[in-house]
Amino acid sequence: MGRRIIFYIEYLLDCFFSVLYSRDYKCVLCGEKIFDEKLLCNSCFKNISLCKNEFYIEKKNLRIKFYSVAYYSKSIKEMIIKLKYRRDFLCGEALGSLMYDFIMKNNIKFDEITFVPMEKNDLKRRGYNQSKLLAKEISKRTNLPVKEYLAKNKKTSDQIGLNGKMRWENLSKAFTTCNTKTIANKNLILVDDVFTTGATGFFCAKNLIFSGAKCVIVLTAAKSSI
Repeated sequence: MGRRIIFYIEYLLDCFFSVLYSRDYKCVLCGEKIFDEKLLCNSCFKNISLCKNEFYIEKKNLRIKFYSVAYYSKSIKEMIIKLKYRRDFLCGEALGSLMYDFIMKNNIKFDEITFVPMEKNDLKRRGYNQSKLLAKEISKRTNLPVKEYLAKNKKTSDQIGLNGKMRWENLSKAFTTCNTKTIANKNLILVDDVFTTGATGFFCAKNLIFSGAKCVIVLTAAKSSI
């Protein structure tokens, strides 16, 4: 009898707190009222063009696997712009939720999460690293740690206006590894916001592998059509 009473009390408390702390959400793009934690209404979600398959970049006998959640257009593009340039962290939460769903759907396995770094002056000017924010959103949902394994050791020219070859040259020596004591034999997922040519992800992954990581998979919220 005692156990049944305790169970009943716990059940009532769960119901009470679920009502107390439940809240309505609005779509981060159009403002329509919604009732789940994905923060996108059905209409805005339907404007997302999802990517279906992994893709690879291979250079100098190093082959890196990439995934992107969706193409850089419409709803995804708008959320990334709002996150990067308008400090809209709810868009970051929505993107992180989509990235987590993609990880689950594709059964992507990893031990730790890391992210593409920003050059320190750029980071100071913006105040936050959007890729780190996305990594933290994934961490919340997977309960796997975010580790800062990379540093951007020099300011690079703006990638806008550069062709593919110039983008690769621009980033070839931009990144180094740091805090690498626990990196050996780890399976890592490397998070970034947008895939364009793949140069950023490739060189970051290369540094991680050369520093001892067993495997690095690059995951971006979006894939550019460039």
